[in-house]
Amino acid sequence: MFLEMQLSGERLGFVKTYNLWLAFQVVAGSIGFILVLVGILQPIFEFRELDMRPGYFFGLFTTNTYLGGFVRNAGFYDEPGTLAFWGMYALIINKLFVDNKKMEILLIFGLISTLSLAYFIQIAMYAFFFYKEKCSKLLPYIAVFLLGLILISSFNERMEAAIFGRMKYNEETGTLAGDNRSQMMKVCWDIFKTSPIVGQGARHLIEISKERRVFVGANPNLTLACDGLIGQIIVWSPFFLLFGLRRYDKKYGWVFWILIVGFLQRPYDSTQLLYPLMSFTIVLHAYLQVKNAFGKQ
Repeated sequence: MFLEMQLSGERLGFVKTYNLWLAFQVVAGSIGFILVLVGILQPIFEFRELDMRPGYFFGLFTTNTYLGGFVRNAGFYDEPGTLAFWGMYALIINKLFVDNKKMEILLIFGLISTLSLAYFIQIAMYAFFFYKEKCSKLLPYIAVFLLGLILISSFNERMEAAIFGRMKYNEETGTLAGDNRSQMMKVCWDIFKTSPIVGQGARHLIEISKERRVFVGANPNLTLACDGLIGQIIVWSPFFLLFGLRRYDKKYGWVFWILIVGFLQRPYDSTQLLYPLMSFTIVLHAYLQVKNAFGKQ
């Protein structure tokens, strides 16, 4: 229905509305983020997330990460990583179909307030893919971006650890210090090997989480463990279509890899409406864009 609405009405109306909503959360949350750091803004009230973790409402944003001067912007999502994930979708949609430079700058710098390691990796890929031929023009923006990170990290030790501490190499584990997915990946990979074709099912994974007292979601192997190889192929099918369009324009292949990296920390979940809606929105408009530009039938 939502895809049909995008075809019957103003073609980019939904895309622009989505981007405005994300931009509002990013800007409002960034302002609130700064106000918290300088000690002006305090939580208006505390609440419980669906997973029973404590959440904090600051008026301008919410978060489940707030401790002794350390805070991360989650907008009005359940956690900061979620805002970063969907903010990256907004950035990609804007780049592909709207190319609003002001919106791009707002999203790039505003999403720093999420302090998401996955976002830092994705935005580096985004800059490399889309601006590698304009490197000299990009340098001032990179300098401002890094300066912003350094400034934020200087507020307290927790901020420094959250930004630069997580990027340090951990010799004991052989991963980045901020890696909190490897253990879950191992558990899910072991589960996948017991039923590689159709998986064990989501309900069984919940039972396993309770039995092992370890959360087995939010990692690249989750879909394989739940739905096996068949489920993985079905779930990722829209992105294979997007990747196929790279023969018309390389940017679609670039977007494919940026999105896949995002799924390494927040797997595609077809049970949540926003995942298929936004993913098929990108594929739909990419197809229409190619059809209009190259006469693809």
